[in-house]
Amino acid sequence: MQAREKCNDWVECPHREVMLAANVHPDTRLATDFLNPFNEYIMLGELVADGSMPPDVLGDWLPIDYETHFARSGFAALDVVLAAFRSLPCRQRRAFEDAVNNLIDLIVVHQSNLPAAPDRMAGIKHARDQVSALICDPAHFEDVDNEATQAAIDALFD
Repeated sequence: MQAREKCNDWVECPHREVMLAANVHPDTRLATDFLNPFNEYIMLGELVADGSMPPDVLGDWLPIDYETHFARSGFAALDVVLAAFRSLPCRQRRAFEDAVNNLIDLIVVHQSNLPAAPDRMAGIKHARDQVSALICDPAHFEDVDNEATQAAIDALFD
C-alpha cells in the first residue's frame, strides 16, 4: 500500500459519526455548506440575466476559500469541518482547491465583464457542479478535469 502524502497542516480525521453529525460527507470529508456563496452568486446572476436585478448586485461577491468560509460563517461544528478538511490526502485537497479556484476565477472574470456578460453563467454553473461533485462523491476526485474548466475561463476572454 502506498503512503498518502500529507499536507503540512494535516490532522487525524474525525470519526465518521462526528462528521455526519456536523453535516460533513464522511467519505469526501467536505461539507456542502461551502457551496452557499457560489449558489448565491448563480442565483443573483440569473436574476440579473432576466432583468429582475441590476448587474451591480453581483459586484459585492468576494472570493473565499473553504477554511475561511467556515471560519467566518459561525458554523457550529467548525472544528470538525476544519479537521476533516485538513485530514484529506494532499493530492485530493489540491484537486478540490484547484476546482474551487477555477470556479472563483470564472466568477471574478464574470464580474469584471459586467454588465456586458450577464448571460455567461453556464461556465460558472459547470464549475460549481464540479466542486459539488467533489464534495458529494469521492469517485469524482478521479474525474477532476481542471484543464477543461480553465478552457472555460479562457473562453470568457474571447
